[in-house]
Amino acid sequence: MNCNHRIALIFVLLALTTILTSCMTSRKDRNMMQLSDSQDTVSPNLPFFKANRKTGYEDHGTFIMVEGSQCTERDRGPEPATMLITVDMPSYVNQGTAILNGWDLRYLNRNHKVRTLRADITHSKLVASTGSTTLVFEVAGEISDQNWDDAYEFCVHYTGFGFNTARIDARIEGDYNGIDAWALQTAAKGPVTTLESTWRDGLLKSSDSVVIIPRGFDFQFDNAFECEWRFPPCRWADPSDHHLRQVAYSLYQIGASPNPDGKPHWATQTLFKDNNIRSHWVKTRAALIGGNSVKLRADFLALNPRSGKTNVCRNGAEGIVRTQTFRIHDLPYDYAIPMLTGWDLNYECDDQHVQRAGIWIHDIRFDPGSNGLEYKVSSILRNRNGAPGFNTVHRVSVLGLNRSTTPPAVERTAPDIQIRLRKHN
Repeated sequence: MNCNHRIALIFVLLALTTILTSCMTSRKDRNMMQLSDSQDTVSPNLPFFKANRKTGYEDHGTFIMVEGSQCTERDRGPEPATMLITVDMPSYVNQGTAILNGWDLRYLNRNHKVRTLRADITHSKLVASTGSTTLVFEVAGEISDQNWDDAYEFCVHYTGFGFNTARIDARIEGDYNGIDAWALQTAAKGPVTTLESTWRDGLLKSSDSVVIIPRGFDFQFDNAFECEWRFPPCRWADPSDHHLRQVAYSLYQIGASPNPDGKPHWATQTLFKDNNIRSHWVKTRAALIGGNSVKLRADFLALNPRSGKTNVCRNGAEGIVRTQTFRIHDLPYDYAIPMLTGWDLNYECDDQHVQRAGIWIHDIRFDPGSNGLEYKVSSILRNRNGAPGFNTVHRVSVLGLNRSTTPPAVERTAPDIQIRLRKHN
C-alpha cells in the first residue's frame, strides 16, 4: 500500500471514530435531557448556609408575610443544586405559598461560558398538623458550562405568605408542582420566546379574580455540531455553551381580572442570548391565587433584544451589586406583597464570560397605616474583572389582598334557659 493510500485510510478511520463517538455523545445528551426532571426529585439536598429570614408584616389572626434567602454550593455534575426550605407559620394560616422574588448565581473559580441558567421553586406545600403549620418548598438552581465541571454557588430569595380563609376570600392553585410551560426556541423564531400557559384544574369560580405568581425559569442552549481542541475534535449534538450578552424574563398579566371561562391564561416572555441568536430551551413555572379578595397592581416589562458590539462601554471595573430603594404609596389593599415579575440583565457593549449574575427583592416593609409598600432591588452581572459594565431594569407587580366583606361565622352556644312553672291553688 503506498503512502497516499495509507494517509487516506487514516483519515477514513478518524472520520468513522468521530461519527461513532458523536452518535454516542448525542444519545447520551438526549437521555440526560429526558432525565432532567427526574433528577430534580432524586438528587440529595445539599448543605445550605447564609440563611436569612424575617417577618415583613403580620396582622395576627389574618395574614403574615415572610421574606428570606438561602444559599448552597455544588462542586460539579449535571444535576442542579437543590435546597429544602421550611418556614414556620402561625396556626391560623390555612392557605399559603412561596414567591420566587430573586436569585443569585456565581461560579466559585474564575469566569466561564454559560450553558444553563436556572432558578426554580419546583414544589411547595403548606403542611398543617396539630398545633403547628409549616410552609415547605424545594428550590433548584444552576449555572454551568458544557462540561458541568465548575463549582458554583446558588442563592434563592423568596417571599412566603399565608392567610386565614375565614377572613380573606382567596385560595392557592397549582401550588405543589407549579404550572410549567416549555419550548425550544430555534434561531429562526427570533430572540424573544413567548410561552402561553393555561390552568384547567382546581376549584376557581367564574367570579374569582386571578393573579399569577412567579415561581421559576430554566434556560439552556440547545445541543449543536461543534469542533474543539479535543479527541474526537468534532461532535454532533454536542452540549454547547456560549458567552452571555442578555438574559431576561417578563410575566405578562394586565390585572386581576375575573375568570369567566374557568381557565386562567397568561403569557411569559424571555431572552437568553450572546451577540447572536441561538437555539435554546426555555422552561418557566408559576402558581396562581384566586378569589374575591385578590387584587393586582400590574407592571409589564417589554423585552428589547441586544446584539452586536456598541460604542457605549464603561471600561472601568464596575462589577458590583447595585441596590435601589422603591416606595409605593396609597395602595388600595389591606395587605400588599411585591412580586418580581420582570427583569433584564445585559452587558453594555459586547457578550462576555460570566462570573456572577442575579437580581432580587429584599428589605420589604408594608405600612398598613398609610397603605404604603417599600422594598429594595439588588442586581449584578459581571465577568472576572467587572468590565464592561452592565445594564439592569426590572418590574415589580403588587399582589393585593383585602379582608372579606363577609364576616367570619361565629359559633354561638344556645343559652341555658330555665323555666319555672308556678303552681296555682
